[in-house]
Amino acid sequence: MLKVKKSFLLLLGALISFNGRAEISSPIENSQAVVQTYPKESGLMLDIARHFYPPEVIKSFIDTLSEAGGTFLHLHFSDDENYALESELLNQRVDGAIQKNGIYINPHTQKPFLSYQQIKDIKDYAKLKGIEIIPELDSPAHMRGIFRLLQNAKGKDYVQSVASPQVSDEINMTNPQSIAFIQDLLDEVINVFANSSRHIHIGGDEFGYDINNNEEFIGYANTLTEFLRQKGLKARMWNDGLIKKNLDKLDPSIEITYWSFDGDKQDQQEVKRLRSARAALPDLLTKGFKVLNYNSYYLYLTPESATAFPKDAEFAKNDLLKNWDLGVWDGENKQNKVANSENLIGAALSIWGENAKALKSENIQKDSKPLLKAVIQKTNLASQ
Repeated sequence: MLKVKKSFLLLLGALISFNGRAEISSPIENSQAVVQTYPKESGLMLDIARHFYPPEVIKSFIDTLSEAGGTFLHLHFSDDENYALESELLNQRVDGAIQKNGIYINPHTQKPFLSYQQIKDIKDYAKLKGIEIIPELDSPAHMRGIFRLLQNAKGKDYVQSVASPQVSDEINMTNPQSIAFIQDLLDEVINVFANSSRHIHIGGDEFGYDINNNEEFIGYANTLTEFLRQKGLKARMWNDGLIKKNLDKLDPSIEITYWSFDGDKQDQQEVKRLRSARAALPDLLTKGFKVLNYNSYYLYLTPESATAFPKDAEFAKNDLLKNWDLGVWDGENKQNKVANSENLIGAALSIWGENAKALKSENIQKDSKPLLKAVIQKTNLASQ
């Protein structure tokens, strides 16, 4: 870590991207700036849609990232259960919200959300600590949380006009009105997270498609990527919709967060079908895509029990330190691990919240801290 004295000036933090690597400069008030440079990116994906984390707990995660040499916090704030940000477009505002212990709760959905001021405080704190915030607006699936707010704001007919006619929780990827709505919502998110992000994650997980209509998704992803490019931002995306035969049609600038080859399906026939069609992580590297390892076996936590979670997190840490490295991407499988990780630009621990409702956010943060540090440690080892 390089410390540079700047007693005559309070430096504004800057995020600089070069060739998929991260160099982060952040201000320290009154005297000095801290510059951290890591050839690989390492971070945390935090699901605040299905388990809400108060701002102070999010800052504690940022502290751990900074202390351990991590570079980013990926915020998954939209899912079927909730849209966890204040939004003028969706009419989810602080004015009229219920306040409970400093948390804003939408009176229509009874769901919590971060206010614009809270987001500003978090992003300013992240910049101070040298951590990039990467917001994820998940689409085309997992849209029920958005649709619920949209129906209250604009009515049921409007929701039906932008939703998929086949799948109730998906946007219509081929409808210009639907795409315009997503772009408007993306624009709002970009403005809210201004000056704290180089990337926006556009989702792309667990949606309905088959090989014959996959090009619709590729076109949708490319359209959103070009929209972000015009804003000076890079797109990231889950790997679910990437099939081998259409890789040449996907915008090569999209960075892929690769979590599972087969969506962790239990039906073996479905597993076989998906693996025969989908792009493996090495396929993406061969095509020149930059990829981050989000391996759902070693790098996923789904807290469920207050008594079991500390032991689960400790086991995961020890297992990861012994058996995982950046090249291991397909569950526990080491036979197909990546030997050359040049375009494998980093990794992240993911903490999902679908089963964590009864757990205290502070305890999840504290108990996952050693594992998060271990993920960053092993990722940074790949840089040496």
